[in-house]
Amino acid sequence: MSVQECALYGDLVLYLRDEAAKMLVEAKADSSLDEARQRLDTLIHDWFFTPQDELYGSAPRDIIWREQLGQGNPIPPEYAHQAFDDDCPICQGAIAEIEAGEHHHSHDSGWHWTYCPDISLIDRYDPEGSDDRWEKERLRYQPQLDPEVPLSEVIPTYTPPAIEDMEVSPEEFIERLNRQPLIDDKLQQVAERLVDRIDCPISLGLFGSDYRRLSQKECLVLVKGLEEQGVDLDELVEQIEAWPYQNVALDWLSEPERNIYLTIHAMETRLDPADKAELIRFRQHRDLLFILCQLIPYDARLWLQGWLEGLALGEMAQERDEASV
Repeated sequence: MSVQECALYGDLVLYLRDEAAKMLVEAKADSSLDEARQRLDTLIHDWFFTPQDELYGSAPRDIIWREQLGQGNPIPPEYAHQAFDDDCPICQGAIAEIEAGEHHHSHDSGWHWTYCPDISLIDRYDPEGSDDRWEKERLRYQPQLDPEVPLSEVIPTYTPPAIEDMEVSPEEFIERLNRQPLIDDKLQQVAERLVDRIDCPISLGLFGSDYRRLSQKECLVLVKGLEEQGVDLDELVEQIEAWPYQNVALDWLSEPERNIYLTIHAMETRLDPADKAELIRFRQHRDLLFILCQLIPYDARLWLQGWLEGLALGEMAQERDEASV
């Protein structure tokens, strides 16, 4: 959902409140317009403060303030099976971790989720426009497979390398966080291996982000920052190099849970069950994203989101300067 769409929905709430208040006065349910507005404001206030089951026990106000503070939405143990309804081994492992309380959500670690409803208000009230929008996206992004080509030739083999237990003690985590390594040969080598395997989002338009390759210098800054945030670069490089498709997007690393949700939702609602090749692709994307959830600590994701925003602002400033010449 775009920023402008969210702002317009806020305007819509106030418009509905005022119009409903007029109706209450006309129906003599309230004696004055101020009393009717106050009655409706109470309903709106209570909605913001009331926990909802579909929000995993959180109230809407909790979700909004966490996002503005840069915090994630932890999954409570009692909602583990509701959050992960897939029967794959990775999902079962996530459920076991959440129910066992192995992640301390108060410290912003562990499994988190992002609220992303199936449809928005504009989809509900303008179905024709919604269908047109999704058809344009489908034509732009959905691969067109030749049915004559066997699946074995279309789908590459993807077997994620096994990863070790990523749990570290608080003391070791702080030690990693405080390290100030020089840009040594190892980081140079990691940057050289990653520079042609990762893409950077450059804009968020109607149909999603466009992407570009990182420069060698940008990639070096990226790997140094990830190392300082406690990311195991050897494990990360191994996973990315095992990925059989073209590239890995940096917003997969910064928001893996959100992309997991979008991937699983697309598998359940948008894919043709008869298109076995496309289902395999999406399962492979899902499995990589689950692994990234474990490899990229939450603090590193926040750092990466800020780093990507800095790149975007720099590009916007450069475009503005070039346009003014």
